[in-house]
Amino acid sequence: MQGLDAVPAECRGVDFDKALERLPARVGGLFLAAGEQRLGELSQAMGAGDAKAVMDAAHSLASLTGLVPVQALASYAREIYAAGDQADLPSAGHAFERLSLVLGWIFAKLRDKGFEPNAS
Repeated sequence: MQGLDAVPAECRGVDFDKALERLPARVGGLFLAAGEQRLGELSQAMGAGDAKAVMDAAHSLASLTGLVPVQALASYAREIYAAGDQADLPSAGHAFERLSLVLGWIFAKLRDKGFEPNAS
């Protein structure tokens, strides 16, 4: 995985420090917990070729990504959802890779700033 210094292209120009300052710790923790869970579910579903589970996880991730100022995340999630809807998961490969990479970087950034995942 990329380090925090290797900012994904989708995140360049976004002032994450400022965005995270405005994010309440509880919300950041919920985002971290739910995001990691749903990304894991998406990864499993993609690997299993389970289109319905892909759609469910992508839909949840699309909703969650509204908490961070990276427009591409919602686009990737919608693209993955559409591929699941068409039962054409291979066409979502690039979007899945980018979504995973960018979210992984954001999760690491949150942890680096002291956010801890919480379930409630």
